[in-house]
Amino acid sequence: MVIDSADRRRHLRPGSLVTVGERIWVIDQVQPVAVVLDSRTAEPVATVGWPELPPQGPDNWPSGWQVRPADDGLWVQQAGGPLALVTEDGLRSGHLSGGCTLRAVSAHGAWCLPDPPVQDIAATEGTPPRGRGGLHHLYVAHPDRTTATVLLDAEVHAARSQDGDVHLQVETGRWSRRNLGTPDFWDLEPETAWLRLPANEPLPDQLSLSTHASSPPPGTESAEPDGGRRFGYRWLPRPDQDDPLEGPAASDPGPAAVDWRAGWVGHGRDRHAAVLAHEAGTTIQRHRIDLGPGTAHAAIATRGWLWLAVEGPRRYETYTDPAPTALIRVRADDGTVVTVLAADTVDVTEHCWPLPPEPVDAKDYTSFWRDRLTDLDHFWTRSDGHRTPLAGGLSDSRVDVVGTWPDTALHITFAYAPRPGRRLRRIVPLFDELGRQAPPEYAAIHLMETLDTEDIPGAAAPGADHIDV
Repeated sequence: MVIDSADRRRHLRPGSLVTVGERIWVIDQVQPVAVVLDSRTAEPVATVGWPELPPQGPDNWPSGWQVRPADDGLWVQQAGGPLALVTEDGLRSGHLSGGCTLRAVSAHGAWCLPDPPVQDIAATEGTPPRGRGGLHHLYVAHPDRTTATVLLDAEVHAARSQDGDVHLQVETGRWSRRNLGTPDFWDLEPETAWLRLPANEPLPDQLSLSTHASSPPPGTESAEPDGGRRFGYRWLPRPDQDDPLEGPAASDPGPAAVDWRAGWVGHGRDRHAAVLAHEAGTTIQRHRIDLGPGTAHAAIATRGWLWLAVEGPRRYETYTDPAPTALIRVRADDGTVVTVLAADTVDVTEHCWPLPPEPVDAKDYTSFWRDRLTDLDHFWTRSDGHRTPLAGGLSDSRVDVVGTWPDTALHITFAYAPRPGRRLRRIVPLFDELGRQAPPEYAAIHLMETLDTEDIPGAAAPGADHIDV
C-alpha cells in the first residue's frame, strides 16, 4: 500500500536489478525509488528517488520500470511515458519518448522505440500485411540533456546494444503467411534483418537497411531483452534431473565459470525458491540451494556472486497481498547465502509518489464490486435455471467491506465442506498502492481455481478464526 504519513510506511520491494560499474541498483517493483549498493561490499551507498516521473496506467504493457544502465547512473521509464536519467544524486534530466518504450542504450544515448507490430491474421494466404509502411519515429536521449529524433523506414522488432553500437531488428518488406490449422486463419510471418549504427558514427536523420544493413549481433538468440534482469515464472528441474529446463538467469562474468539458474521447485503453497549453479556451458551441477518458501523474482551475477530478489510467503496466504521481498547474494565458490537487504526493512516512504485525491466515485465503485461478489452460493446458472455455488462444497458466503480508501478491501468468507468447522477467507483489495481503482474482474474465478486445485493451508494462522486462501 502507498504510505504517506508517519504511521503508514512503505518499504522497498526489489523488482529489478541492474549493474552500473561497481554499483548495483535495486529498483522497487512499483515506486520510483532504488537502493544503490557497492557490488564489492554489498553496503548501501545511496537511496535514489525520481517521483517527478508520473506512474503509468494500471493496464499499460509492458508494466513496471523499464531500466538500462548509463555511464554513471540509470535510464528509467514507465513504458510510453517520459524518460529520465537518474544518478546517485537524483534526477539529472528528463526526455520526450513520444509514446515509445526504452529498449537499448548505445554510445548515442538511450533509444525509445515503437512497439513491435501486432499479430496480423488474415482469411487467405495471399492477403497483404496490414498497417505496414511509412516512417517511424525513434527517440534518442543523450546524457547531455538533449533528445533527437531518428526516422526508420521499417517496422522494428527488437534492439540490442554492444560496445556502444546499436543493432535494430527490422522488417525487410518480404513476408509469407502460416496457416493456423483452419482454411481461413493465416498468420503473417514477416522476414526480418538487422541493421547496425556503429558507436563512432554520428546519429543520422534516418536509418534504413539500404544504408546500415548488418549481420545479427553476437548472442542474439540468448540475449536478455530486459535490462533490469527481471523474470517471471521459472520452474527448476527436480533434484533427480540433470538437464536444466531453461537457459541461465545469469552467468558469472569472472573466473568462477558458473551459469546460475533461479526460480522455484514444488507447487502451490509448497513452492520453495531455489538456486542452481552449473559449470558454465554444461549440466554439471556445482550447487543446489533451497532458499525456503517463496519464489525468485530477479537475478544478476557479478564476479563470484549471484544477486537474487526473493519473494517470501504473503502475509494473508493469498496472491492479493504484496509479497515481502528480500535481496540476497550467493557465493559461487561454496554456495554461501548472505542476506543483503532483509524484506520490509528499507524504508523508502519519502521517495514514493504521493496519493492523489480519493476518487469521487469510490463509494459507488466499492458497492458495485461488493454486490458483484455477493452470494457466491448461487454463482452459476445452469441451462435448466438451477443456480449452483462458485465451487463444490462452498456455502454460507458473505462479503464485508473492510478499511477506507486506499486500503479498502472486500473480505469474502464462507464455509467449505472439505474444511469443516472453520470458515475460509479471501481478501480482495479494490485499489492499488497508488490509490487507483483496481477492478477485481477475475477475483471469483481465481478463488474457484484455488478451491478446485485444493491449494489451501491445512490450518488457520495462530489466533485466527478463519483460514486465508
